[in-house]
Amino acid sequence: MIENKKIFICCTEQSGENIAFNICKRLKKYNYQIDGVVGSLSEKYLTNKYFDISIFKSLGLIEIIFSIPKFIKIINYLFLQIIKNKYDLVILIDSPDFNYHLAKKLKRNNFNKKVIQIVAPTVWAWRKGRAKKFAKYYDEILTLFKFEKKYFEKHGLKTTFIGHPISLINPSLINANKEKKFIAFLFGSRENEINKLYPYFKYIHDYMIVQNIDEYDLFIPTLPHLKNKILQLTNNWKIKILVSDDIIRNENLYNQVFVSVTCSGTASLEVSKRMIPQIIIYKLNFITFFLFSFLVKIRFANILNILDNKMIIKEVVNRNLNKKNLLEAFYTLLNDENFRNKQILDVQKCLPEIQSQTNPYDICEKRINEIISTTT
Repeated sequence: MIENKKIFICCTEQSGENIAFNICKRLKKYNYQIDGVVGSLSEKYLTNKYFDISIFKSLGLIEIIFSIPKFIKIINYLFLQIIKNKYDLVILIDSPDFNYHLAKKLKRNNFNKKVIQIVAPTVWAWRKGRAKKFAKYYDEILTLFKFEKKYFEKHGLKTTFIGHPISLINPSLINANKEKKFIAFLFGSRENEINKLYPYFKYIHDYMIVQNIDEYDLFIPTLPHLKNKILQLTNNWKIKILVSDDIIRNENLYNQVFVSVTCSGTASLEVSKRMIPQIIIYKLNFITFFLFSFLVKIRFANILNILDNKMIIKEVVNRNLNKKNLLEAFYTLLNDENFRNKQILDVQKCLPEIQSQTNPYDICEKRINEIISTTT
């Protein structure tokens, strides 16, 4: 019997929260007690919520270093809760550095139930030694990308490919004939991303004013806890803006987007799956970028560019992100039909590498039930 089992779940950022929500929603049909660290979407499924993802605001290496004392206290607290409540399964989602230290503390203190990770660390990009370390303290890892399997299984860690959640975006629902009346600005899912990237979105806004580009309004999809901040930042903009945190409404609005300027990350994959031409922007602080330049072994930020080993989606990031380069890229995106069409064709070729034929969350549900049914 799998009734009355207790599950601890932990995610510390929005991409993990989206996964947690879809998993918890499926697990509600079972009589599980679910506790842990989640955001506002998932909390309704939890009996005990220990922390909200909003307290985890670090982005780059330097920001994380300054947050270490806080994270250590949180890890110690969560460890004590897991031991005290005798959870039958620990599910850790994304946030590999934080979750690894929690898993390590559990296993070093003889926690004898399964600990699984959903979303692998990017060992193929940097710090490959993490694969061996993960194998020591995790019982299984569920990966978003097919090619990640080899990095972990060679160290004896059971690996299950689930596919990226963008698999669920149905391109057949995209109406190519619908009027394209928006340019999308995707600021990012963290407040510090918005702070860093806002000036660059403002450059594009001002450029559109100067160039009399008035056939498009601006669509800014965002999250509930970030909506007011974006509204405040854009309060004096002259172009008509639609800021929306309504997920269902946004799906229809995306159908009316001509092009997008997108913060690098999961959002750029979602824009790709919707077949919207885009440019990607991103900015680490100088010290973080300097340190990463010695550690990271890949040329690109976007996973599709990494898989294809060329820039199929234009990136304007880090030290290359300045007003001149950004506006040149935006001009090309807006005015070069061949540029847009080629990007979409290349994207269509790459997407099968990160998608599953089965709903990723159905795979998660099946594996969780299989694992927890074996616990005693």
